[in-house]
Amino acid sequence: MNIKKMNKYLKTIFLGFTLLLCGTVAQAQKIAVPISSYGTWDRGEGIDDYDNPKADFVMGIEVGANWSTVQSNGPNTFDFSMFQNTLNRAAKYHKIVKMSINVGGDSPMWLYQNGVPLVHVKSNKPKNDKYADSNPYYLNENYKKYYFELIKQFSLFLRNQPKNKFDCISFVQVKTGSTGDEEPYKGEPFDKKHIISKSDWEAFRLESFNQFKKCFNDVEDRQVVLTFNNVDPEKHPKAFNWVMTKIDPAIGFGIKGGAYNRGHHLTGEQSFKAQWTPYLINPKGMKLFSASEMDLSWQKPIFKINLEIGFYWAALGAINTGLSSTNMSKGAIQYGYNHEEISDIFRMYNKYAQQVYPQKATAAVCVFHEGLNAADKIKFPESKYGIANVQNVDRYVSICNDSVYKSRGAKMDDLQSVTLGQVNQREKQTGYNDVGWDIAEGNYERFLNQIKPDETSIGLFRVRGAINNKSSKYDRFARSFESATGKNTMYFKFDQEMFAASKPKNLKFTITWLDKNLGSTWALKYKKGKEIKTTIEVKGKGDNQWKTVTIDIADMELNRNGELGSDFILVNTDNLDDIFNGIEIDIQRN
Repeated sequence: MNIKKMNKYLKTIFLGFTLLLCGTVAQAQKIAVPISSYGTWDRGEGIDDYDNPKADFVMGIEVGANWSTVQSNGPNTFDFSMFQNTLNRAAKYHKIVKMSINVGGDSPMWLYQNGVPLVHVKSNKPKNDKYADSNPYYLNENYKKYYFELIKQFSLFLRNQPKNKFDCISFVQVKTGSTGDEEPYKGEPFDKKHIISKSDWEAFRLESFNQFKKCFNDVEDRQVVLTFNNVDPEKHPKAFNWVMTKIDPAIGFGIKGGAYNRGHHLTGEQSFKAQWTPYLINPKGMKLFSASEMDLSWQKPIFKINLEIGFYWAALGAINTGLSSTNMSKGAIQYGYNHEEISDIFRMYNKYAQQVYPQKATAAVCVFHEGLNAADKIKFPESKYGIANVQNVDRYVSICNDSVYKSRGAKMDDLQSVTLGQVNQREKQTGYNDVGWDIAEGNYERFLNQIKPDETSIGLFRVRGAINNKSSKYDRFARSFESATGKNTMYFKFDQEMFAASKPKNLKFTITWLDKNLGSTWALKYKKGKEIKTTIEVKGKGDNQWKTVTIDIADMELNRNGELGSDFILVNTDNLDDIFNGIEIDIQRN
């Protein structure tokens, strides 16, 4: 499905989503996830006391259970106590909750004594993976009977909660396959008769969608919002069409927000951003909510090089793709709780995830980054770097070995992982790659844009050399002046809607830079009338440490009347090249 057709479908429910998020729908349907709850969620109830100030970064709770736990004693009994306990705690601490039940490979074993075929698969996971030997045959009518009854009983359990606890229910994730990944098996069945074709699997998913809709949405009161995975228009057009046309727009739904809160330079981020952020950041009509799990990515080899770098750039990836909530695993939440440098990263993500509409924004950010996207045939012509194909490893090497990028620190630490796709990259990758396929190319920004970044500055990689567990989170990427080529000014502008209604009372700038060169000088300037006003001049000590400079500005004109249509500029005031991580701005509105 092309973008024009996709937009046609999306427009059919623009009004419904606007009503849902504004809270003015029929039957006083509550907002599933208010913007004030966007941010870091506790996926495994890793914190005992959410009132503890150290836990202030937790904006919501996620709870899930396996079907085998909910119905461990046979088809006639249901144990939803895990969900009840979470709702009790949520009501106590005034949190909202996402809920789901894992099915598929997490189904109870009694199914297989009640007419459901047990499917063994050639597992694509490590040895002893439980999903190799515990899969149901989904198309079996007995399986459907038990599965659909589970959906019904779960809905009744939630909808019969006391009001103070029902009001804590944010949404329920629809899970039809193995671990919620919306695929039947984690591998290929040994018995060919258990292979499920794509068309049959999609038909089963839609049949299951209808059951969720019937039990959670098609009721007279106390509807519960649903969220769906794998409903993108290109790969799953039937599922996409179903959610766009079957779900009541007065109730609405959410989507799984991609995988780009799990690391950086993962394949597909650039396309994902282009497709979905128009409905997530400053949407014009339809407003989507997106959620994605951090899962156990933070314990994988690529993260373990430097955990702070991993969490920092993963959070920026989530901001870049408009993710509404990053649902951290229990271990990640606990690690952040016990390590202030990580919980501060979670707080940073919360801050910028909640900047959805520029007219109301209280902050803006621009963190510097250049991604060498091998899919870009314009920046990297095939005549020079080789055929643009995701599997053409020579092209990645050729780009990285270009003297322009090699001299700036670009490297390929794990060439074998570059073509694997984002799932296996975060699972198996052992080193940083600065060239990737369809990766984020530019800065990580929210309502603050650098104008012509590659023409007015240069991107840097591994800024202070090889990265290890002692490196700063800022060492991974940066931008620099390049006096030798005349790149001595960086230009910036705010989103054009940011201050259209009124000027702010104050802007507090926080600029992070690397004090590399003794005596090096730079300045922040902006146009005031016909004059260029210098607000701060910085001189380096040359200790090669990352530092922050803060300044309050109350009289910036904010009319894009500066050079190149800028609101303000960073200027190199000598011939030594200064290096920057980024700019954060807190906005005090009148």
